[in-house]
Amino acid sequence: MKRSYHVIIVGSGLAGLAAADILSRYGLQILVIDDNAHLGGQLLRELPQAAAAENRFEPDRLKRQGVRLAARIKKGNIQVLNGTQVLGIYPGHILLVADSRGHVSEYCADALILATGARERQLPFKGWTLPGVMSTGAAQILMKSSGILPGRKTLIGGCGPLMLVLAAEILANRGEILAVLDQSSTVMKLKAVTAGPAIWPKLLEGATYLARLAAARVSIKQGVRIVEARGRNQLEEVVVAGVDADGRIVRGTERVYATDTLAVGYGFSPNIELPQQAGCAIKYSKARGGWFVDVSDAMMTTVGDIYAVGEATGIAGAGKSFVEGRIAAWDILKKRSVVDRQTYESNAGPLMRRRSRQVQYGRFLNHLCRLQPGCYAEIPDETVICRCEEITMGTIRSQLNNNFTTMNGIKKATRSGMGNCQGRTCGPILFDILSAYSHRPPDEIGCTSARAPVKTVTLGALAKMTVNTSQDDGDKCNN
Repeated sequence: MKRSYHVIIVGSGLAGLAAADILSRYGLQILVIDDNAHLGGQLLRELPQAAAAENRFEPDRLKRQGVRLAARIKKGNIQVLNGTQVLGIYPGHILLVADSRGHVSEYCADALILATGARERQLPFKGWTLPGVMSTGAAQILMKSSGILPGRKTLIGGCGPLMLVLAAEILANRGEILAVLDQSSTVMKLKAVTAGPAIWPKLLEGATYLARLAAARVSIKQGVRIVEARGRNQLEEVVVAGVDADGRIVRGTERVYATDTLAVGYGFSPNIELPQQAGCAIKYSKARGGWFVDVSDAMMTTVGDIYAVGEATGIAGAGKSFVEGRIAAWDILKKRSVVDRQTYESNAGPLMRRRSRQVQYGRFLNHLCRLQPGCYAEIPDETVICRCEEITMGTIRSQLNNNFTTMNGIKKATRSGMGNCQGRTCGPILFDILSAYSHRPPDEIGCTSARAPVKTVTLGALAKMTVNTSQDDGDKCNN
């Protein structure tokens, strides 16, 4: 396989597929890299054929569009590396890449599109590391990739619309839902509805899910928080309680559910490690879901010819991802003089207007998933915050009292974020804890640094790294 391209796209979710589809029409040499075994990311996660026959859940419009994009790309002349991780990005748009066999190589391109997606946020509670407790996304993966229901009866908790989507998918696959426990209150939802007409289609979609759950007599409770998961060797029961406007538990409202499966999630955080490691500027906004990559209207980052698209530029769902991937592709075509300005403006202009509406929906979505400071004040000391390094809330609190109130400071003081996941799970949690306790602005708390390799890789693989020596170092990507 050749190692230099006109454009390399990192991530084959809807944003990456949309960009690749446009670029491939104009004869550019494209490489798509994704760490999943399939195209389409979480939205289009595939089922094995036998399991697919049992899955009767109908995909929505964007999913159908994504399926068509993936099919065109598979049949086209685009090269795809699945099951492959990008470990780092270096000057000259050089990517350090590890394949599924552990081989490490270099690839480079004239332009990069980083469609790195997002990950679920969590609010730790006592017992959240027990077998049987999983994220809402993990429950979806079990069904979509393996055709396996998450449990006999699933309790769903947290906040955000993904809870309703998961519940509907479980029901469609003949599973049972014990209850859906939404931490956000009805008042909070009513405030979010004022976001304007951009969210009305999503409200209708949400009403459809609610109708399905109501028809199945699924109990849905508002303003309820997961307090504790109990069990000896696996989950056996879950304690929940009502919360007040500050997110604190209302004593006397506790209730116990007997269950072996709990799916829980609190919205999403952008995956910014690769853009950050490449030197792209990042910003913080609650309305965008946390730290996100700063981009222009054309999706260009602050580093030349590196674009960021999709959830990495702010959480807002598949519609925004699809639009941003196309905007970036048209900008690349314009800069390479493949299309003229009139063609660019006639295509990119409407997309940019659609993007502004999707960003508006993102503000609504992230408002629904916003956690109040009181949620963190009541995390028990024995609760694990960093699962890789087994750092507890008590350890975090003691170092906060020692004035370690920045992300890099708490990382050095406790080793939080230094494990296998490199802070992907605990990073957003730690930031929210520091915000709640220190009351400092985001820029003072900071974001953990990102260095290559951003994913785990063996020293042996690095020692055997295949370096591209087919061109002079100063002209590796001269296409």
